[in-house]
Amino acid sequence: MQCDNGGEFLTTSLRDLFSRYGASLRLSCPHTLPQNGKAERFIRTTNDILRVLLIHANLPPPFWVEALHTATYILNRRPCSSIASETPFFRLLGKHPTYDHMRVFGCLCFPNTIATSPHKLSPRSTRCVFLGYPLEHKGYRCFDLTTRKVIISRHVTFDETVFPYSS
Repeated sequence: MQCDNGGEFLTTSLRDLFSRYGASLRLSCPHTLPQNGKAERFIRTTNDILRVLLIHANLPPPFWVEALHTATYILNRRPCSSIASETPFFRLLGKHPTYDHMRVFGCLCFPNTIATSPHKLSPRSTRCVFLGYPLEHKGYRCFDLTTRKVIISRHVTFDETVFPYSS
C-alpha cells in the first residue's frame, strides 16, 4: 500500500498489521503530491466543488461539512470517464440515479413543520437554508434560520433564486 506521510499511516499498530498479512507500506516523498496522483486529484475535485457550493450560496466556512456531503453526493451521481461514463451510484447499487429531487445548495427553503407544531394555528413552515441530502433519510436537510437547528423533511418548498446568506 502506498500513502502519504500522514500521521494516521505512521503508527506501529498499522505497520504490525501489514507485516502480519505480508503487505508492505510505502510512503510517498514528503510534499510530493504527484506520487499520490489519483487520490490527490479526487480530493482536489471534491474540494473544488465544496468551495463552489459555499461561494455560490455565500455560506460561511462553518458550513463546509454540509457542502462536503453535498459535493460527494453530486460526484457519486455524475458520469465518470474512468468507469465507461457510468456513475459510481450505478456501479455500487446496480440502478441509475434519479436527478429530479436535486436542488440548489444554500437556497431558501420551507420545510413542512405541521407534525411538530404545538397547535393547529402555528405556522406550517419556517425560513430555512437548504443544506443537502441526509444519508439515512429520503428527504432534505434544512437549516432553520431562527432556531439554528437542522430540520430533516421530505416535504419542502424551495426558492432556488434566493440565498439567505447573500444579504
